[in-house]
Amino acid sequence: MVARNDRGDYDTVSQGRGSVFNLEIMRTYYKKLQKGFAPLEKKLYHLWWSVKSSKSGQGLKPRANLLTGFTLIELMIAVAIGSIVLTAAYQMFIGQRQTYSLQNEIAQMQQDVRASEHMMVREIRMAGYEVSGIYVGVDVPGKPFSDGVKDAFEEATPQSITFTSDVDGDGEMETIRYCLKKDSLARERWRWDALGGKWKKSGGARSMSENIEGLHFCYWILADDEGLNNNQDDDGDSYVDEEGELLFANQPSKEERENIRIVRLTLTAKSTRPDPHYIHPVHGDHFRRITLSSIIKPRNMGL
Repeated sequence: MVARNDRGDYDTVSQGRGSVFNLEIMRTYYKKLQKGFAPLEKKLYHLWWSVKSSKSGQGLKPRANLLTGFTLIELMIAVAIGSIVLTAAYQMFIGQRQTYSLQNEIAQMQQDVRASEHMMVREIRMAGYEVSGIYVGVDVPGKPFSDGVKDAFEEATPQSITFTSDVDGDGEMETIRYCLKKDSLARERWRWDALGGKWKKSGGARSMSENIEGLHFCYWILADDEGLNNNQDDDGDSYVDEEGELLFANQPSKEERENIRIVRLTLTAKSTRPDPHYIHPVHGDHFRRITLSSIIKPRNMGL
């Protein structure tokens, strides 16, 4: 028999007739083999088993294949697990992409409505400004606000406002109108033709922001002796027409429009797509909204 000695070499071990393998010695080496001995000892064990089987008449048994394949069931289980993992990853990717797209739209909506609100505040603050050396006596003809006479505030309703001024500082008088058309904030401008003595065509209303859900104006009228002078206690403080007294109005009359001192603007925009993970606390739907409100004091009124 072949066995390892103390020096680490291999010697032949004989017992009985000829060179016969000792069963106890091979069992001992097999146990050591299980603990991590060299592959040569494993080969010796299989060789011993083959000889033993041939002597017992059982014939040589093939050595077990150390590299076995996968069964059909194992492959089916692996495919099923892989499909579950891929499906979960795909759904996570789609969800993240939809969330990113929705947040991008919300950010764009907020940016547009803030830019529009800023422009409206700046131009309404300029209402009543007159360009030196230019006389304008009539308003834009053929419009809902037309009455034949030019006013600082041609129109002042809860959903629209029209005023005259030189809003861009180019030396030309202009009439500006803001209103809501369907779901768009519209701005229309007419320019005064000083040579022809008439208003030029506007070219139509221009959309400033989309998905606008609400546009609202309200006004405070100067009602003291220098303003409306209506001899009433308009602010409820038990004093009549005291200096600086203001009268609140949603839709002031022509006389009241001449004494507008404060305009409050409220603008509400709504997202284009619903957010399934969000419920609006007031409307109860899945649309996100942004509401901006500004207090505007026209600088040129009462000068």
